[in-house]
Amino acid sequence: MIAKISSTENLGGALGYNFKKVEKGEASILLAAELYQDREGRYTMEEVLADMEALIPKKCRTKKTVFHCSLNPHPDEKLCDEALTQIAKEYMEALGYGKQPYIVFKHCDIAREHIHIVSLRVDGEGKKINDRFEKRRSKQITDALERKYGLIPSSKVSEKAETAMPKVDIGKGNIKEQVASILRMVLKHYRFCSLGELNAILSKYNLAVEEVKTEFRGRRYDGLVYVPTDNKGNKAGTPIHASDIGRGVGYTAIQNRMQKSRQAVKPLVPTIRGKVLQTMHTSPRTEEELRQRLEEQGLRMVVRKNESGRIYGITFIDDKEGIALNGSRLGKGYAANVFNAYFLNPYHNPFLDETLYGNPFVRLEQSPTIQSLQQNTEEGDNIVDELIEDMVDESFGTMGNDDWKEAAWQRKLRKQSKVNIRRRKH
Repeated sequence: MIAKISSTENLGGALGYNFKKVEKGEASILLAAELYQDREGRYTMEEVLADMEALIPKKCRTKKTVFHCSLNPHPDEKLCDEALTQIAKEYMEALGYGKQPYIVFKHCDIAREHIHIVSLRVDGEGKKINDRFEKRRSKQITDALERKYGLIPSSKVSEKAETAMPKVDIGKGNIKEQVASILRMVLKHYRFCSLGELNAILSKYNLAVEEVKTEFRGRRYDGLVYVPTDNKGNKAGTPIHASDIGRGVGYTAIQNRMQKSRQAVKPLVPTIRGKVLQTMHTSPRTEEELRQRLEEQGLRMVVRKNESGRIYGITFIDDKEGIALNGSRLGKGYAANVFNAYFLNPYHNPFLDETLYGNPFVRLEQSPTIQSLQQNTEEGDNIVDELIEDMVDESFGTMGNDDWKEAAWQRKLRKQSKVNIRRRKH
């Protein structure tokens, strides 16, 4: 059982998230401790919010007064409501919240049923509930509950089992539930720095993400929709707005995820680049041959082409490490146009030129000045390559076959990038 704990100052937001699912029939209330029911024996959003707010002293030093937790049993675990209720009680008691007001929701909007608990981090006197080593204590409590009730240990949930999520199947119905399950797994396991990389990951599950931009009363709003696809990547269902799934998959959340991933992926870039380079040293003659050899290295390749068959995007995915990298992020010599040129003439392999790509097995010592210059130049080129790939990815449908225009545009951007790098150095 995996517990995910968060703290916030927005009590209405935490309760509203759960009550909204209750209204939609996607959740139910299992337990409400120290909270009043209405005359019909029900709990309403307004009354629960009022009860909890009344227990928070006006002069309270603690800003994040709300405790919000989800308890997630193993996907193969099928627990009845009574068992989930008892587990929630014992968990809250052991964590120090047994005397606090709290409400337990059972979510059934995805295939894996789980519970959410909303409570207060302060008592009636404004004293904060002890949260020292809270996550560590929480793990000890869930481990003890697993042993007590004979549950499948969370430690046995392998990464392979997580990523073995079935594809979206339009014929099975409950499309939103299928999409939500896939997105939660992907966002938990993978790191990506662009929507193109996220789309490369989602393509394995017959799913795609698109950015939508609207304007209302003079203000611009950005959002995301998720689109079921077939095995060839064609749209196969009605787009689902991110807001209908949850805040965790919306525009802001995805942007934050990409921002954090940019730092997290840096240490892994040399490893991925080395595997691609070693594979290209074997001079595969076709895309399928390259794909098979990369799989032997533990990498999955996703290629995007326009209607004429030209490669305009390439992404390398390490499912075990949970990382997706566009070719341009590996270096300027790994961009989509390089692979497109290679497959047009596989007898000319630029990856064998060590003056351009280096020897992956030998690392030469260089002066700090040279290393800094190469790093700055490479980063600038990568940014340009990535910008080109992303823009071309969106607009290739209208560009046609004007490859000479694109090549001229790329040269201009590269030249501007190098000029800017030199200016920063001076």
